[in-house]
Amino acid sequence: MVTDRRARQTEEVLQWRLSTLAVICENFGNPHNAAAVLRTCEAMGVLNVYIVEEEEPCELSAQVAASAERWLRIHRYRRVRAALTDLQAAGYRIYAATPDQRAQDLERVPCTAPLALVFGNEREGVTRDVLATADGTFTIPMYGFVRSLNVSAAASIAVYHCSRRFRSARGPGDLSPEDAEALRRAYLGREQEGA
Repeated sequence: MVTDRRARQTEEVLQWRLSTLAVICENFGNPHNAAAVLRTCEAMGVLNVYIVEEEEPCELSAQVAASAERWLRIHRYRRVRAALTDLQAAGYRIYAATPDQRAQDLERVPCTAPLALVFGNEREGVTRDVLATADGTFTIPMYGFVRSLNVSAAASIAVYHCSRRFRSARGPGDLSPEDAEALRRAYLGREQEGA
């Protein structure tokens, strides 16, 4: 049995879900970083997260994720090219995070059409395949002595910023009625299972 409170909470969450903003985690090695990115995406209402495991399997720290993976659509890929091809076929523009000073400021990333943000491995960053395919690159301006961020911190800033811009342009969420109904059934089913 689903409580009235849980049913109301589910409807509120569905109202704010974004399917036009996606995040790609490419070859993350640290289970804390991957879990933190999932947690940020869920908290900001981003529905789709793509995990690319070309180099090594992506493990998640359950403690850090705080069950965020239960409420997301996680798409796992062995090859980044396949993930990018699928996203582009679905109409997404691809923007890769990079510390390169030639990259555009995060503020200039277009948030008016479907957008996928790519975050790369903690040591090497995004791969050449991503850079060759991406529609653009972005960087987060920094003003202190430290000129780099942990990948999960960078993803948090970018996801927060872009999700706010999408909502200011389009409203709270963007699920189709069919997608909202499918998620409603899934979310409430997990509640009934005690998941």
